Amino acid sequence: MNTFSIDEDEVNNIVETMKKKYKSEGIEFTEIDSTLKELRGIITDNSYASIDLETEEDLEQFGSKASRQLATFYLKLKTTLKPIKNMLKTLPFSDELSFNLYSANMRYSANQYLALASAVGFIATLFSFIVILLVGIITKNILLMTIVPIFGSILIGFIAAIIMIGQPKRIAIARGNAISIDLPFALRHMATELKAGIGLYKTIQAIAQNDYGLLSEEFARTINEIEEGSDTSVALKHLSLRTQSQPLKKAVNHILRAMRIGGNLSNSMNEIAKDVSEELRVKINAFAQQMNFFSVIFIFVGIVLPVAIMILGSIRNSPLASTGGNLFKAIPLTPEIMFIMFVIVMPVLFAGMILGISAAQPKM
Repeated sequence: MNTFSIDEDEVNNIVETMKKKYKSEGIEFTEIDSTLKELRGIITDNSYASIDLETEEDLEQFGSKASRQLATFYLKLKTTLKPIKNMLKTLPFSDELSFNLYSANMRYSANQYLALASAVGFIATLFSFIVILLVGIITKNILLMTIVPIFGSILIGFIAAIIMIGQPKRIAIARGNAISIDLPFALRHMATELKAGIGLYKTIQAIAQNDYGLLSEEFARTINEIEEGSDTSVALKHLSLRTQSQPLKKAVNHILRAMRIGGNLSNSMNEIAKDVSEELRVKINAFAQQMNFFSVIFIFVGIVLPVAIMILGSIRNSPLASTGGNLFKAIPLTPEIMFIMFVIVMPVLFAGMILGISAAQPKM
């Protein structure tokens, strides 16, 4: 879990204030153990309350066509799928789903998203059951025609639902990484405007209106909160809590500290911009060094290993092997083994390399 450098008393005050606000509006939130998790659940708009997927009228707020189709499928099989949704809701990693949806700017309530996840899990279960059963019928394998389709398809469906539940967190983290890349330029922009005597609200508004990608989008959400009546410091705290960008959290905390005790905010923005740029530069250099190692591995896996397999396989399966005694026969590269190597093993190795390179890419 990310840690937030926010004063505990201020957090408690925000919690109590927003509890009273939402309770007066008739909105109740599920209690979470720690104060910080409770705050995560409360810092939402009305779409993050306990809104469920009950009728076709609820489909109007689903943005994408795929989401509407999944929601329609859920409503048609609601009697079957609702128990699955309730089961997914009891899983530990579902506790922070509301926060992850909010952080990813996905306009679903937790209940609505779990309904979609239950539909995906059911479809994956049904499809995998049919595929496994057909493979069993074709191969005349008793296990593939009896036990494996049932338990295997249930397992696949459960994994599909879990992957979907984890998607908002992955999207939120990706948004945070994208925000961190644009942040140094936006901070220098803010520093210039603050130094020129422009107020903080106008400065935030300028960032929201300029082309800083997802950072402008997040600042626009902050502006909307302020225009709806939230205090600037409260709206900025919400920005800090929902974002997955650590450099942005640091910048917001500097702004809040300057608002509370005073200080030269323009200089602070420039210093943070320098720190973020330097951190990104160091990570890029480290990534370049790692790529030198990956290039050696790629040459071996992509060139040397396939050629070696082809040469040894040709020797093993040539007429020379039948007259060369046990030496050539000891090479385990039969046509079947070579087929497995080139069709299964090699693609898995390449996929592993791609995932390794993706994981090693600099992320702020």
